[in-house]
Parts: sequence; C-alpha cells; structure tokens
Amino acid sequence: MRQLGWFWMALALGLTGCAPEYRAVPLGTASSNYRAVDIVYFRSDAPRVSNPDLSAFVVSTDVPTVRAEVVGYKPGKARRPHRQRNLSLMIAWDQSSSLSETDPERKRFPAVEQLVRNLPDTARLGLVNFASLGASYADYDVCAPMGSSKARVLSELERLSGSPFSVHGTPLWNTLTRAILQMLANEPPDRERWVVLFTDGQNEIGVPTLSEADALQAAQQHKVRLVFVLLGNEQTISRYHEVRQTLEYLAHATGGAVVAVEQAQNLREAFGEVLDTLEYAPCYYVHVRLYETDASRQPEQVQVHLRVADGKERVVNVRW
Repeated sequence: MRQLGWFWMALALGLTGCAPEYRAVPLGTASSNYRAVDIVYFRSDAPRVSNPDLSAFVVSTDVPTVRAEVVGYKPGKARRPHRQRNLSLMIAWDQSSSLSETDPERKRFPAVEQLVRNLPDTARLGLVNFASLGASYADYDVCAPMGSSKARVLSELERLSGSPFSVHGTPLWNTLTRAILQMLANEPPDRERWVVLFTDGQNEIGVPTLSEADALQAAQQHKVRLVFVLLGNEQTISRYHEVRQTLEYLAHATGGAVVAVEQAQNLREAFGEVLDTLEYAPCYYVHVRLYETDASRQPEQVQVHLRVADGKERVVNVRW
C-alpha cells in the first residue's frame, strides 16, 4: 500500500507550472501545436459521481485558439492538497478487556506510535480512550486534548500501554458522537478533520444512548472523516460482517476508510495504511489533449478548466 502511494507521488512530481492542488502532468513528447496532460481531479469534488463515462468530463481553456479534448481517464490516488498544514486528528483508542486475548503482546501500541511519529509536526492531535478507565462510567477519557503535540500523544499512549482495561464496555457511537462535538467541532474551518478509531469489537454498552446514525450526523455536520482500524474476525467479534459493514458505511459516507486485520501482528501494516489514507485521496487522472489551431498566436501558458458532471470546477495552468 505504501509503495502505491509513493508511485503516485513520483508521478505527481512531474508537475509543471500548475496550481498546487490540481496538477497537470505532461505526458510523452509534444509538437508545437499539440500537448497531452494528465490532470488530477479529486473524486471528493464530485461526490455524487461514480464510474463516469467521458461525457461527464467538461473541459475548456481560456485561450480561444487552443481546443481541449478529454480522451480518457483512470482512477488513482494523489497527495491531498495542503494536508501537512491543515491536519486535525483525534485518535479514539479501545481499552476494552477483550484486547487481553486479541492482542496480548500489545502490538497495537508500537503500531499507532509509528503512525503518530510519521505525522507532520504541524498537525493538531488529540487522544481519547473508550470507555473510561475510572471506577464510574464515562463514555471516554480525554488523554490529550485537541491541539496536543506528537510528544504529548506519544507520552499518553505509553501511559495507556501500562494501564488496566476498561470494565465499562465499548461505547463506539457515544464516544464518536460526543468526542467529535467536544474536540473537533471547533477546529479552524480551513483544517482537515479526522478521527482514527481503533477497536477489536462492536458497540457494546449497558445502556446505549446514541447510535451509528448519531455518529455519522456529527461527523458530517463538522466535516470529519472517519478511519477505522478493526482487529478481529468471525471468531472474536459476534456479527463480524455486520460490524464491518457498518464501519465501512460510516467511513465511505465521510470520505474515510476501514482497515481490517485478523491478527495483531498485522497492526503495524494496518496503521501504515492509515497514513496512506491521510496523505492520499482518491482521484481521477484525466487525460486531456490540447490543440493549437493558430500557430501564429502560440500562447506561453494555457488555463485548462475541468469539471466532472455537477462537481466543482478546477483550473490548472499548462505551459505551452
């Protein structure tokens, strides 16, 4: 998974004179009156479109003598725009007693610690564990408030690694809903907001008060993307397929992801995949050909306008 991410990043480094978020990558050789480029268009900019045909792509230029034509596209991933400057991420951490059986060697801790170390130093981080480790019930404990440094979060993870398990169940939906409202709702509007939730089970609590619908509503209202790391299988999680399907629904509805592994020894790779999800977003590489119809008025640069169906229009600059 990481190798795929590096491949797309290497491709994107072919950028030539274009807006940073929406890149045009020159392809092959070109004559004096012809150019071919791949333009990155993030799928989140046209969320209601899936598997479009070529007629869904609308392309034009700002130069009357340059004609643009979409000749194909392929799905892929590209680095998220400005991610390193605008990341707010809350880690929601399962401390339920079932982990004594599913991860007795506590491999989850070095795995998530590696993720935290790989995040940019400018990221605003927070950490909660669910349910409370105290004697009385609470949905979660705030271990590190939003805006904490990597060092603070790493210190709290080290403390949790030596702490007892919670005896209050696994309140996934209570924790997601209320922690989002407490920790992410007031983050600056220009930041990408994420939750990375690790669990080895399903929503289990004596008197559940909130549902997955409440969690989804809170996430969508505050533009929070949900990423789940799920440890387990049919033997360790009752109704496993239903649980995974629910998590996938929440993740896809918010632009996040689910990374599922059966064994704890695969958690380091799983959290590496989480980093890929944070760094790269699904996109279309749209293959566009540009034709100069009047060689006597050859431009130095052309603005290409690209839109997918009813999605946002994006503009890139292509040097002629």
